[in-house]
Amino acid sequence: MVRKYKATELLERVEKLETFKGWKIGIFDIWVRSTEDLYNQFDDKVYTFQCFEDNKRPSFMMVCTGTTNAGAQGLKNFDEYNSKGCAILKADTIVYNSHVFGKHRGKYDAYIQNKSFPYFRDNDKDNLSEEIGVEYNNIIGANCHKAGEHSTQIDGWSLACLVRNQRKQYDAWLVFMNKRPLTVAILKEF
Repeated sequence: MVRKYKATELLERVEKLETFKGWKIGIFDIWVRSTEDLYNQFDDKVYTFQCFEDNKRPSFMMVCTGTTNAGAQGLKNFDEYNSKGCAILKADTIVYNSHVFGKHRGKYDAYIQNKSFPYFRDNDKDNLSEEIGVEYNNIIGANCHKAGEHSTQIDGWSLACLVRNQRKQYDAWLVFMNKRPLTVAILKEF
């Protein structure tokens, strides 16, 4: 499981990203990807911030548990939907206004990928979500959504999506979001 971070640690790390273009008014989800990369387990964290004024650091709002990685379904059975491999979103990247309010697979409220996000296709069928091979950059339906009530295993909940695994945390986040656009950053644990 990812350790606890101070807000300033996360903001300073985001500010060092090549893709960082300043703080803009809006909501930022900063995902931290576990270096442990426990197979098929929710071992990442997402820190939500709100920026009230351009070029001012955002304020911390909440933290949730979840995953930035695909589960067993994606890592082992990707050939059922994409012969190139399972999509793994690129870490140490920020994409501004990457997600907008919508329906995940047309079923329930979520945040839908709205802009291209860089990713790789892991196709070695081991137990790791790896950023290997060719880098792609387009919209692939890597949405921000929920898993079950208290999910511990990723399984098919994520094939590239950013998934919160605690329903109460997800519901509180959705209320806070209030259908506003979302900027997503993914960091490697540091």
